[in-house]
Amino acid sequence: MENLITVYIPTKNRLDLLKRAVNSVLSQTHRPIELIIVSDGSDDGTCDYVNGLDENISIALIHNETSVGACAARNQAIQVAHGEFITGLDDDDIFLPHRLATFLAEWRSQQEKGVSFSCLFDRRIVNAGDNVALWDTEVSVSAEQIVQSNAVGNQVFTTPQRMKDAGGFDPAMPAWQDWDMWVRLIKTGGPAYSIQANTYIMDISHEFERITKKSSEKIIRAAHLFYQKHCQRDDLAGLLYSLAGYDQIRLTLRDMSVMLRSKHARFALQKIRAGKFRMSLASSIR
Repeated sequence: MENLITVYIPTKNRLDLLKRAVNSVLSQTHRPIELIIVSDGSDDGTCDYVNGLDENISIALIHNETSVGACAARNQAIQVAHGEFITGLDDDDIFLPHRLATFLAEWRSQQEKGVSFSCLFDRRIVNAGDNVALWDTEVSVSAEQIVQSNAVGNQVFTTPQRMKDAGGFDPAMPAWQDWDMWVRLIKTGGPAYSIQANTYIMDISHEFERITKKSSEKIIRAAHLFYQKHCQRDDLAGLLYSLAGYDQIRLTLRDMSVMLRSKHARFALQKIRAGKFRMSLASSIR
């Protein structure tokens, strides 16, 4: 169906948050919408809730009796999506009402201009509970830029086929699964473009796990895998800069020396002055 947009939501035992996320999809100004909810081992009434939804959009439920993980759950949705376009929503986040309409209008506009691109992304609103921040973005993100920093964020707007062509989400990644996917998407399909609008609320105020709360070991392991899959030596400083943004990560003296020889030198000096590093000559990534 022309202009049909598939929205996928993987979820596991977070019913109250899921209801909020679903309501934000139902409140979209755009139609038609296909909503695919993947219940990844939920036993908290999620399936009953989804099966009881009676709305004027197509709603599909995929239920895994045993959890397969968020990446595999997203891939399940992508494989069965009927939309001309597709985008994701984390079950603890919220779409603002104009999000899908804005994406679609920008996609058509870029097409009319003859621009080659893989996906669209947006600015976002980050709710930390005690404060709310606006996350700015570049106008576009190239293959060279995306391997040094996840300037795209955690969701994109594209087509199901382009996600399939990029290989889907990698279940082997312990963190940075979205970033890893965007690298492959941009490398196979061209740069990503921002719609230059705030249409997504990222909620990090609740007690459930997000990547900012994951163990340092998982994040470091993800960085190792990411570097091996996508990066060259010149990309290392940017990757270390991304690592240093996590409160639970302490970079090494060798890491700092790499950053001091890059455009991130001022940031490295701030970390050194604050004592935010480990007394080690080993590299955190390689």
